[in-house]
This record gives sequence, structure tokens and C-alpha cells, in this order.
Amino acid sequence: MDLEKRNRNKRKLEPLTFVEKIPFFLFPFGFGSDLFPMKDMNDSEIERFKKYGFDKKLEDAIKAKQLGIIFYLIIPLILLISTL
Repeated sequence: MDLEKRNRNKRKLEPLTFVEKIPFFLFPFGFGSDLFPMKDMNDSEIERFKKYGFDKKLEDAIKAKQLGIIFYLIIPLILLISTL
């Protein structure tokens, strides 16, 4: 029972690694094609985090997706400003 509690606490507190954050950051929204199925993979990972209680990983994944969306919104602004 003690091992089960430790594993449950470890699941709640363990953050995403840098490599695990990359798909959430680079593909925060789907492209609607089979060539880039990252949207489906990211959504299924988020559902898995919710289902099994990976609280810190869920928080990190959502934050990485938000930063990815901001990143893709800033790129056109930078390109637009640089052409002026």
C-alpha cells in the first residue's frame, strides 16, 4: 500500500521532460491531415494525463500548448514589422 501511495504522489508531481514538451509546443493545433497527426496525439496524451492523475504533466502540457500558440502568433508580427 505504501508503494502505491508513493507511485501516486510521484505521478502527481513529476513534470514533463523537455523532449515531451516539444510536440505540445510545435504542434499546438491540428493541421487536419494525416501527414501531421500531432493534434490527435497531443489530445490523447492530455486525456491520458487527466485519466491517470498526471497533474504536473497536464499542467506543463497545457502551458506548452499555450506558449506554442503565442509563438505562432508572434512570428507573423515579427515578419510584418521587419518588412516595414
